[in-house]
Amino acid sequence: MPKMWARRNNLDMRKIGLARVLGAILGLLATSPAQAQHADRIFVDGKVWTAVDGHLPAQAFAVRGDRILAVGSNAEMRALIGPTTAVVDLHGKLVVPGFNDAHWHFQSAESADLADTADVTEIQARLMAFAESHPKATWITGNGWGYAAFPGKVPHRKYLDSVFPDRPVVIWERDGHMCLANSKALGLAGVTKDTKDPEYGRLEREANGDLTGELKEAAVELVASHIPEPDAEARYQALRRTLEQAASYGLTSLQSASQGWGDDIPALDRVLAEGNLKTRFYVALALKKHPTNDDLHDDVALKDRYRGPLLKFGSVKGFVDGTVDAKTAVMVEPFVGGGNGIANFTQNELNQAVAAYDRVGLQVMLHAIGDKAIHMALDAYENAAKVNGVRDRRDRVEHVEVPLLADLPRFKQLGVIAVTQPLFANPDETTLNNFAVLLGPDRAAHADSFQIFDDAGAVQAFGSDHPVFSMEVLKSIYCAVTRMTPQGTPKGGWYPEGRVSVEAALKHFTRDAAYASFDDDVKGTITPGKLADFVVLSDDILTGPAEKILQTKVLMTVMGGQPTYRAGEFE
Repeated sequence: MPKMWARRNNLDMRKIGLARVLGAILGLLATSPAQAQHADRIFVDGKVWTAVDGHLPAQAFAVRGDRILAVGSNAEMRALIGPTTAVVDLHGKLVVPGFNDAHWHFQSAESADLADTADVTEIQARLMAFAESHPKATWITGNGWGYAAFPGKVPHRKYLDSVFPDRPVVIWERDGHMCLANSKALGLAGVTKDTKDPEYGRLEREANGDLTGELKEAAVELVASHIPEPDAEARYQALRRTLEQAASYGLTSLQSASQGWGDDIPALDRVLAEGNLKTRFYVALALKKHPTNDDLHDDVALKDRYRGPLLKFGSVKGFVDGTVDAKTAVMVEPFVGGGNGIANFTQNELNQAVAAYDRVGLQVMLHAIGDKAIHMALDAYENAAKVNGVRDRRDRVEHVEVPLLADLPRFKQLGVIAVTQPLFANPDETTLNNFAVLLGPDRAAHADSFQIFDDAGAVQAFGSDHPVFSMEVLKSIYCAVTRMTPQGTPKGGWYPEGRVSVEAALKHFTRDAAYASFDDDVKGTITPGKLADFVVLSDDILTGPAEKILQTKVLMTVMGGQPTYRAGEFE
């Protein structure tokens, strides 16, 4: 071997040796935190589902501060026990990452719960019970009714007038895009048969022109704007109650799609200052059709002010259309019986608005339910990418109930997230006898189908649309994997090809939901370095019959290493 080559070779070997030494040092530095630090708490003898593809469940994990320190076997975690380490025996229970509701709304005003009401008599009974328990309420409100509860699926003020002739009543249909007002409420609001339909709204009428009391989309505000707003203390107390409930369902993160909190922000600030925020919040602001530079500046300022990890802003929410049940979702082909819905934007208006918010770095969330509205949203996102350049924007279509099958590949191509709600596929009377009927079988066959987005390779995040539907995550997971009611109907599920596996549903409520809010680097999986947000469940929902999911309870919810909820049997 030539001397020159030998010297070069020796030098190269010394370089390789030095590189190996440096690599070993860096490796020690990278791994030393888990080895050199004692854990504050270790959780042992469990089945730890990490939400990482290809990873088998672990036995145990360790927490230090508000982060996951390590994940592994019981023996590996016990090696991290120090003088003050607390050891929690999981007794074989399933542990999953903290649930993250990717589409949720805060309701600050108390109202009657009308969800799952079977008929008008039950609606009346719940409203009367609410009125009796709230004698000082000047207006009676309720949420959650479905069209199937009314004779002929036709809501009418007469059903409210008969029990509340002298007290104003307004009740919202479960989708939140239409309401029914009694005669007293219409009178106080000055709404009569001569009132014209507002732009992007409609007042339903009888054949002679008299109002039925049903108001859709923008027409809702004609009456709703007259309902007294709750005061600051009422908003604060409502938020505290809501947070307690969310924690009991295993939720550690909520993504608010309420178009900004407005007068509720002080309540949010107050709870945050008290250290009582039991879930992490990602809050959307209102997307305006023609945003000014001041609008954009103010929204970006809120994003800069609230950066997390408990509270952050950074998105805007807009409505492209309405809902199927009210026939206000925008469709390519008419609904059965006629009508193509109500569009809130032209394509050009939507393109310009989305591009403006995208240009200043805000994430855009568009409510789009009908196939044409979804197509418009995708076109607007494609346009924004062309005019503003490539970046990690993670645009979202909220609800995305009835997509054109030809549009499915565009979600992956454009990097658009499908934010869906499992309970929208609950095949109750309104779903089967109103929603599906209006769409017709061809469109109903892929409506609220969750598998089609997974098959298309799109990122899909699950939410509840609370208070439209319950934010109880396990109920949503059951519906996603069965497409049956809690009573097990229809047998085999409603269009069962739209079902997903339990594991897929869990990923959509954890890892994928974290991605949808740009938080996948800090939460969504049980892995070292991530926030210690997790849930302990009473049963292993990954195995056994789907019915087990409805019997499963949340035993403990932990956010940032601190319990936010603990069931009595898991003390």
